Amino acid sequence: MKTSVAPFTNPFRPGAGHMPPYLAGRQQEELVFRQLLRQDTILQNMILTGLRGVGKTVLLETLKPQAIKAGWLWVGTDLSESVSVSEESMATRILADLAVLTSGITMTVPDQGVAGFMETNTHVTLNYSKLKEVYERTPGLSSDKLKSVLEYVWFFTSQLDKRGIIFAYDEAQNLSDSATKDQFPLSLLLD
Repeated sequence: MKTSVAPFTNPFRPGAGHMPPYLAGRQQEELVFRQLLRQDTILQNMILTGLRGVGKTVLLETLKPQAIKAGWLWVGTDLSESVSVSEESMATRILADLAVLTSGITMTVPDQGVAGFMETNTHVTLNYSKLKEVYERTPGLSSDKLKSVLEYVWFFTSQLDKRGIIFAYDEAQNLSDSATKDQFPLSLLLD
């Protein structure tokens, strides 16, 4: 006697980052992520690792809406090998990604005018050019400059009633430091 079995649709989607019809077996990672989102003082972060094709990119994409719903801002993209060339390349990548988030933000700040007289208001748009300007005018190492930009951005974005900014970078295995070239882009990102 033959029984009829409903056709089974294979959930596997070949290729990097294709969303399966059902994301199975990631409940523990999602639980840990939701706990991290509730931190008042950030003392822990999350690193997703695994073999190629196990669903790291897909999981990252499912975490993003959860973070946004919990009141966080999200910045990130894929890191290419060209980012690993220098600290300056890494800083440029971070500034460009951050500008995607902040370029829609325009704030009004007081401007002292000439010699402190005639105070006016200046409108500041947090686009890439502005972030790069803050970066360039900050003295010190690339890490000092980047921290200055992050503090500058947070001064404005903290007024948006958000918990913080999540930096989510995929393909970070492409990063490496090079002591022989005196370049430490991975260390810069981690710092």
